[in-house]
Amino acid sequence: MATGKLELKTDNFGLQMFLKRSVTRFAAPQPPGELEKAVEELYNFFVKYERILGKELAVISK
Repeated sequence: MATGKLELKTDNFGLQMFLKRSVTRFAAPQPPGELEKAVEELYNFFVKYERILGKELAVISK
């Protein structure tokens, strides 16, 4: 059984919050379907991030 503390660091605040929630959430056994919900949340984060990044790049390139 692993007993270390997992820390994941990123400069992106939204991603950092997601990672922190995920580490806390999965520190204990989860009910069925919880992993799928976490993967969906991560996917949605990157879809939103890609849209925001695209808008920022469009503004910069003008």
